[in-house]
Amino acid sequence: MSEIKRIKEESGEARNKALEALFADYDNNSVTVTELPSKGKFYKNFQGVEVSPLTFTDEQRILNSRGDGEDIVSKLLEKTVRGVEIEDLLSMDKMYLLMRLRELSYGDMYEFNITCNSCTTDIKTSLKLSEHLNMNQVEDDLMDPREIVLPKLKAKVLVRFPRSKEEKFLTGGEHTLKNIFRFIVSINGNQDPVFINQAIKRLHLMDIKTIINEVTKGEYGIDPRFYFECPECSHTETMAIPMDVGFFSVS
Repeated sequence: MSEIKRIKEESGEARNKALEALFADYDNNSVTVTELPSKGKFYKNFQGVEVSPLTFTDEQRILNSRGDGEDIVSKLLEKTVRGVEIEDLLSMDKMYLLMRLRELSYGDMYEFNITCNSCTTDIKTSLKLSEHLNMNQVEDDLMDPREIVLPKLKAKVLVRFPRSKEEKFLTGGEHTLKNIFRFIVSINGNQDPVFINQAIKRLHLMDIKTIINEVTKGEYGIDPRFYFECPECSHTETMAIPMDVGFFSVS
């Protein structure tokens, strides 16, 4: 029995050595990204991030995860990105890295189907991703947290950027309104979260929108929208690049 175990161990070691030798000179085309929309300003000891392309195993995991509710995007980034904690990524950087990961894994062209909102025809569409990687970076003097003055109440509010792990609190509408207090550090110097939450409920709509716009900072990063013209009915509109699990698949 011991002899059989010894032979198996030796066979496994030889196999591992053979695999290492096979891939010794293998270039997986990983790239180091230093120019993020945030410029890396809000990460500790930032020296750039390394992005590696997806493997066959990664793609199969994506395809098998359809509909199971798993946060596959964050899992993929954890596997392919080094240099920053994925849960601490700002939304602007997360979107940019997803685009780079897709481009690196499958090439510059992305083909997908779109249903025209006018004639309901399914249209096969293709985009060159590199044309959508142009980014708007933050200014060098932008801080996090940072102080703003509300236009109606005239109060000074200290707000901060949400991180990837907090995106669940900003899904839109009433849900965002209920959770926006999480990203307010203080109002006129008062840091009591109960006070902040109660104050939000009494704010003018203009002040609420000012806070949300400042927290999300949608003007930074990349714009995933593109101009679509239906070849069947000539309907035109601006649409967002679909970035579901199908975004990370060759089919």
